[in-house]
Amino acid sequence: MENAFAGMSLSGPQRKLIVGIDFGTTYSGIAWAETRRPDQQTIIHVWPSNLETSEGKTMDKVPTEIRYTPQGMEWGFQIPSIQSVERHKWFKLGLAGRPAFSPDQQNSPESLTTDYLAALHSHLMYTLEQKLGASILRTTPIEYCLTVPAIWSEKAKEKTLEAATRAGLNERGNTLLVSEPEAAAIYTLHGLDPHGLKIDDSFVLCDAGGGTVDLISYTITQLRPVLNVIEAAPGTGGLCGSTFLNRGFAEFLTEKLGREDGWDSELEAEAMERFDLVIKKQYSPSTSNQDRYTIPVPGIANNEQLGIRRGRLLVTPAEMQQIFEPVVSEVINLVHGQIESSDREIRAVLLVGGFGENSYLKERLRASLDRSIKVMQPPNAWTAVARGAVMMGLGRAQAELAAVGVISRSARKHYGIKLQVEFNRKKHDGGLKYWSNEYRRYEVAEMNWFIKRGDPVEEDNPQQIYFEEYYPVSQGNPKSLSINVQCDEISAAAPIHPNKNVRTLVTLTGNLQTISSKDLARTKTRRADNEWCYRILGYVEATYQSASTQYILVLLERRYDTVTAEYV
Repeated sequence: MENAFAGMSLSGPQRKLIVGIDFGTTYSGIAWAETRRPDQQTIIHVWPSNLETSEGKTMDKVPTEIRYTPQGMEWGFQIPSIQSVERHKWFKLGLAGRPAFSPDQQNSPESLTTDYLAALHSHLMYTLEQKLGASILRTTPIEYCLTVPAIWSEKAKEKTLEAATRAGLNERGNTLLVSEPEAAAIYTLHGLDPHGLKIDDSFVLCDAGGGTVDLISYTITQLRPVLNVIEAAPGTGGLCGSTFLNRGFAEFLTEKLGREDGWDSELEAEAMERFDLVIKKQYSPSTSNQDRYTIPVPGIANNEQLGIRRGRLLVTPAEMQQIFEPVVSEVINLVHGQIESSDREIRAVLLVGGFGENSYLKERLRASLDRSIKVMQPPNAWTAVARGAVMMGLGRAQAELAAVGVISRSARKHYGIKLQVEFNRKKHDGGLKYWSNEYRRYEVAEMNWFIKRGDPVEEDNPQQIYFEEYYPVSQGNPKSLSINVQCDEISAAAPIHPNKNVRTLVTLTGNLQTISSKDLARTKTRRADNEWCYRILGYVEATYQSASTQYILVLLERRYDTVTAEYV
């Protein structure tokens, strides 16, 4: 992935628009700001709807749903809530190879994401034109920060970026992928009371969203002039977001009401909307207001055994807890695992995201932790990701606008390349050696790890992956060079030799035809088997960013354009 901000001046006065897009599993949001007014962030909260009004629907986020009709495409609040059969939702999970839970599998997650992001972008441009005017919008560069789950694979992130490109985002500016929990952390840490912070304070940020839960730990290294932090441990996460509560509640409704006269898809859609917008956020066993857990079921006959009276279904605390507990327990286990993986004393757990606003999750988490660890739900937790993405974009556009500096990140896996090296009996497994006729020696496959899991990785300190390749002169000038970057996210210690835990992460391909004949002739050398070869020395320079990686190829001391990267 290319660095979206590579050509931007860090100190230039040029006006820019920074847009943060939180593309979520259940809801999506947009925030934006101008580099000339970085403190004036705007959240888009008016969305197109199916109502016969020009005012639209008012909410900080819009449903991540899409529907195709003979009249065209509908998205978000344009989709009538009573017509749920045709809608596509949760398709974001399909980008990561998870079930998209879509009733119509004819549309791929990639195409659904493209169409949805295109609709989101169109509304963004309409909103900006209304706020700024057409002439200003037309002449002002736009930089997009599109958020993705930190636990996603590089392949899933690449699919998201490709969908954004097809949706037209890159037609107006550059798009940079940023980590959802990192964006949320930057917004949340910036909002903490600075008088209560000190160097070496450590926090766990839990971004509990619709589909994924991402956790990341930070330690404060500097308070002024800018709050600087480092990742205290490799981030973790899982697929235990609030959509899995929705699935559990839908199964509960089907089991309880599926055989009742009058129960249909329209009633189910209304019940799910009540659960999604009200009950899911407010549920807490300690509350005395049980009316919060009633579901409108007009037309269903009274049934004392089922808890139906006057067109309302009462969901008991025990039933509600049965729906919540499996998902909440999984989140709690992830938080405990993140705390244990850090060698620092954690001061607080910060809950953000839509699911992070849930009272029951906060109560259960607080009860499970040591009293010295606070559990906090910061203001604007639902929009923290979009707001933080804008802050990240502002800091990249102009260094002096950075609100929080992430000095280093903790590698989530081992990164390296596989080399064929001379066998060393003191270092290598003798059972893996083989005889090389080309080099007239015993060789063995060895992993050259340039980043190990848990290593601090800095954006301004690119990693260099050195290699040498031999091309027989008899086969003509070499045309291309391919290198497989390997990774291992399972092994605690980086293995010496490739094993079942080591897999190909990305294949990098460089064009060797750009090397001049004169330079190529200088590389001629005899191999150990006496054959003349071109000996190509070089390295790949890898810059690891929030949620993307930039690769630069250096051959014979000459830097080439960003290489082609194909993720596996």
